[in-house]
Amino acid sequence: MGYHEIEVAYDNGNEISLVGMLATSGSVTIFEYANDWIKRGIELSPFELSIEKRRHQLDLRRMVASTFGLFADSLPDGWGTLIMDRWFTKQGVSKKDITPIDRLAFLGNHAMGALCYRPPLQKVNRLAAEAVSVGEVAREAYELYQGRIEDAGRLLAQIGGSPGGARPKALIGISRDRSSFVSGTGSLPEGFEHWLVKFSGAGNQYDGVLEFIYYRMADAAGVIVPDHMLIADDSGVQHIATRRFDRPSGNRRCHIATASGLLHADHMAPTLDYEELMKVAWRLTNSATQVEEQFRRAAFNMFAVNRDDHSKNHGYMMSDEGVWRLSPAYDLTFSTGPNGEHWTSYKGEGKEPRMANLLEVAGVGSISEKSACVIIDQVKTSVASFMRLAKAGGVPDKISAPIAKQLDCMLGLTA
Repeated sequence: MGYHEIEVAYDNGNEISLVGMLATSGSVTIFEYANDWIKRGIELSPFELSIEKRRHQLDLRRMVASTFGLFADSLPDGWGTLIMDRWFTKQGVSKKDITPIDRLAFLGNHAMGALCYRPPLQKVNRLAAEAVSVGEVAREAYELYQGRIEDAGRLLAQIGGSPGGARPKALIGISRDRSSFVSGTGSLPEGFEHWLVKFSGAGNQYDGVLEFIYYRMADAAGVIVPDHMLIADDSGVQHIATRRFDRPSGNRRCHIATASGLLHADHMAPTLDYEELMKVAWRLTNSATQVEEQFRRAAFNMFAVNRDDHSKNHGYMMSDEGVWRLSPAYDLTFSTGPNGEHWTSYKGEGKEPRMANLLEVAGVGSISEKSACVIIDQVKTSVASFMRLAKAGGVPDKISAPIAKQLDCMLGLTA
């Protein structure tokens, strides 16, 4: 492919500002902040890519997806990488020749969050919004995911190329009256909002319903979650849709980051502990409320057996003024994790975290045991509603009962 350098810009929906230049030369990757961005004083990645040091060279021992964590957060993972690679292959480009800069150039201004990428002196083509049927996209997406379609058109690649994760996903615009859908990678027509749809798979058509139930439980537990709904395709299968929090209103854009990107933490390995996340919440937000929110999520993931809590599933948002807060929680569902363990451990315990571990995590955030127990009780009450919600959602007992059994084991913890 061969983009050896690329401009990184910050687009909040009203104005675009140059952040700096990302470049590669042989095995060396360098990022240099623009003078105007340094003068602005906004830290997009304060721990590993601070503006205090204008020029950064990639430490291969601390790399994430072969580039700096700030930009790795923009890259697709899993499903998005699959269809992007298929598109590059269709253009005659070998997978081994695709660099992170090539992928960022492909995304252009369609990356999640507020960062966009511009090859110097080259124009990036923009796609006009095109009407799409959720049912048709779901079928085509899942066929591609299963390998029955060997190439992807530019539209499908752009629709699904940004989100990470394994299940097929698409970025779409949904009209406020919930009657119409358009492709949602770029600017949307008046009256549409940005949403992400995660398609239920052929292996379990209740994936979407289960995730919807988990959002309901998390909301009842006091966890901040995005707007969410189920969308049924023409076959009756329901897919989970969540309102994109990086597109707060109209075509406004918000900078987002993950723990993986901020800390250069490998999301493919159990590299994090909730103790570290509590400290990150303090350092990043300087808010006791946000630290309490982080603990609430740790408690929810533990009792709801959401062990898919790797470093990319902990998110943060930044305002144009540089003020940070936790993003709404996402990717919440029942998951037994790798070998039955959490990706993010509780004071070193990933397989069988106990109440004592959870209370130690609370202590790291200066949350009293009394306050922590109030949060834990609220979480446990919400998780106990699982079977009721599953029955209301039409989830068969053969799917819901084994989940409920594991939840009951967690809810029975007393020490």
